[in-house]
Amino acid sequence: MNQQVLAVRGVGGYRQYRIPAMAVTTSGRIITIYDARLDFDDLPGPVDLVIRTSDDNGASWSEQEIFRKHEGISGFGDASIIVDPSFGKHGRIIVFYQWTRIAGFFESKLGTDLNDPLIAQIARSISDDDGFTWHHDVITEQLKDVETPGIFATSGMGGRIENGEFAGRLLQTFVLRREFELLSAIGYSDDHGENWKLGALIPGGNETAIAGLNDGSVLAHSRATPHRIVGRSLDGGKTLSSLSPDLALIDPSDNGSLCVLKNGDVICTHNHDPDLRRNTVMKKSTDGGKTWTSGICIDADSSAYSTACELADGNIGVLYERNAYQEIVFAKFSKNEFQPIESIINATQTTTDIEFTVVPRYIRPGRNQEVEAQLISAPTVPEVDMNGFNITERKEVGPAGGTTSGDPLYTADELEKILGPISPGLHVSDEVRFSARISNQLSCPVVNLKIVDRFGEIICEFDSIAAGGKERLLDIRQKVTSDDVAVDSARFNFELTGAIRNSMGAEISVFTKVVTLEIPIN
Repeated sequence: MNQQVLAVRGVGGYRQYRIPAMAVTTSGRIITIYDARLDFDDLPGPVDLVIRTSDDNGASWSEQEIFRKHEGISGFGDASIIVDPSFGKHGRIIVFYQWTRIAGFFESKLGTDLNDPLIAQIARSISDDDGFTWHHDVITEQLKDVETPGIFATSGMGGRIENGEFAGRLLQTFVLRREFELLSAIGYSDDHGENWKLGALIPGGNETAIAGLNDGSVLAHSRATPHRIVGRSLDGGKTLSSLSPDLALIDPSDNGSLCVLKNGDVICTHNHDPDLRRNTVMKKSTDGGKTWTSGICIDADSSAYSTACELADGNIGVLYERNAYQEIVFAKFSKNEFQPIESIINATQTTTDIEFTVVPRYIRPGRNQEVEAQLISAPTVPEVDMNGFNITERKEVGPAGGTTSGDPLYTADELEKILGPISPGLHVSDEVRFSARISNQLSCPVVNLKIVDRFGEIICEFDSIAAGGKERLLDIRQKVTSDDVAVDSARFNFELTGAIRNSMGAEISVFTKVVTLEIPIN
């Protein structure tokens, strides 16, 4: 494995980078596009899309440049890239992404009016010269129907059908919001991406990876928990011939990827964990995604969205988020690195009596609340009721599975006053968010559970966890202190205490589990 960090939070003029997209063009050029944010939050807000490319299979990279630049409180984000090799001399590159002003996916209202800032739009960029020049437009009206207030393209990479009746068809999935229902839909184009239609719906789906298999069928993997939802289509994505969870694809509901290699094998990337965004793996199938017989552990620790592509030199590139979204990383693997799936899965599973796992989730910049209170005229995100959505379906902001509903929207200049100058590393008052899991793998219950942080503060308490049961916490908050900055490292200790109860109900022993995580200041 060879790794290169392409983006680091606080470096290059942005406080946060997220949502990696990647594709390989007909010339072998690797194109990567990802969110560059002036705050941590998802859209809506002042978010740019930035681009880096490589013409030597990932050995070196161009400087980071702005692909789409925000204006005021508007923003562009969640890119997905499709390459159509059959168009023109250089092939065609299509990039989908969301464009917002005041309303994002969850707040957007019905309609497609480009002049209405309360409607989140589907934007598109096209290049027919290998990414040297681009044409930008908006195609919301092609894809958004009268039942759907919110729609956006799944980030990462789209797909293409290479063989069969629908050869040449381009594929891109979308996430739809209809009242309190989220679902995924397969979009397709038969004219090199000029016009798009929605085909099969995936109930219960969310961000969905898609690929055309060598037999002409379509395979889709949608994020869900505790297993990814797998759909197949035999008619080019118009309808589904099957839809069910794949028990081999454990998932915490996080965006992954699908790719068909030149030899017909299928690879997928996802977090092999039912609860936490960690343990990003790549799995390979030799039977069209029916079984997954080998794999590679990309990152066993905190990691999230990932996109995988076969490179021009025959190796595999993976672009993914690492360590609480602090980095966007490009990792390159040889196909010889695949190991039997049992060795990959077993190596990353926890086999202990009582599991206590804590991973950093993200870092929210410290805010000057006095300055923020003075900006009372800032426009606000429309207020919506988020209670109808599962925690794993909501935005990755605010509280666990939070929302920016009703929050102010600030310009870049205003964020500079609220958050301070952009610089790398942790700062005093930054808030590090953690996720945790307690899993009782004993044959008897554990009781009187308590988690205490490094200051002796009680984070949470549980009366009991039954044999074979577990509890998950998505939003443990810890502030960075001046003492952390003084020693150039923030050390976070979490102590779990409890007691084991026998079948007669008597407590037979007490236990303590300690997790220590250290995050460098710079």
